[in-house]
Amino acid sequence: VSREVIPNTQNAYNQLSRVLVRARMQKVFPWDFIEDRVRYVFNDFCDERLSEEDVRLVEEWCGDALNELSVESLLAASFDRYIPPASFGRWAEQPVVPEVWVEKDALAPTLRSWLADLEVNVRVCRGYSSWTFIYENFKELAAVLERHEKVVILYCGDLDPSGVDIQRFLHDALSYFGVTQRVEMFRLAVTPPQVERFGLPPHPRDAETLAKLRRDPRSKNYRFGYVVELDALVAYAPEEFRALLRNAVESCHDGEVHARVRREVEKLRAKCIEIVERYKQLARRKLVEELQGGGET
Repeated sequence: VSREVIPNTQNAYNQLSRVLVRARMQKVFPWDFIEDRVRYVFNDFCDERLSEEDVRLVEEWCGDALNELSVESLLAASFDRYIPPASFGRWAEQPVVPEVWVEKDALAPTLRSWLADLEVNVRVCRGYSSWTFIYENFKELAAVLERHEKVVILYCGDLDPSGVDIQRFLHDALSYFGVTQRVEMFRLAVTPPQVERFGLPPHPRDAETLAKLRRDPRSKNYRFGYVVELDALVAYAPEEFRALLRNAVESCHDGEVHARVRREVEKLRAKCIEIVERYKQLARRKLVEELQGGGET
């Protein structure tokens, strides 16, 4: 639809569905090529049972454990688990924390996959969000602001009367809860310069979308000369959109703060290792004393 190959109509979608079913049957696409998030399977079925092979494995595992058994292995198993990992959250102690809010549910998995290594929230608005959803978001933002100075919301939505007004609605709703002084929301996509830069189709041509725009009461106050869905940016310029999104997120990240936190975490972990080693020595003495005093034992 974004590339104007098919019209934005129910009949066209139905035909596309039939074509894709045949394509998967003919192995043009794999069966998991399309994601269905509406239907679920609760995988509670279980038909496992204990077997003679399980008994053999128990014998094998016990033999291995006996061969490896030593005082040192006992001490390591007892105490090393208390040593914390050296890893830490990418946004630990960062002054500014970004979030991505996307208008469309269908595009959320794509955006999330692009940002998987950057550890940011992707919130799905699905059009005009309910006040319940906004209130839950407000509570989460308020909790984040207890540990950080500011939250930057990168909004991704359609460049049309409703898409622009949804951003306004979200900003006003957050203002109602009094967090906008430390929460900044700005439109990352789609913007008029992006329409020009990436050659996005500036207006829909199918009758159904045009009729929907005519019925939209927000059209009379719409000031932009473009009507472009967010899907078009994914269809025409996916790599550029991905880079735009990642750069916007990474621009909020302070490398010096990250390096400082890493140094502090490494020092604290070293202290933990010292504590564990000290208690290993105490445990070693205790075991020796009990064995020496145990006589018959």
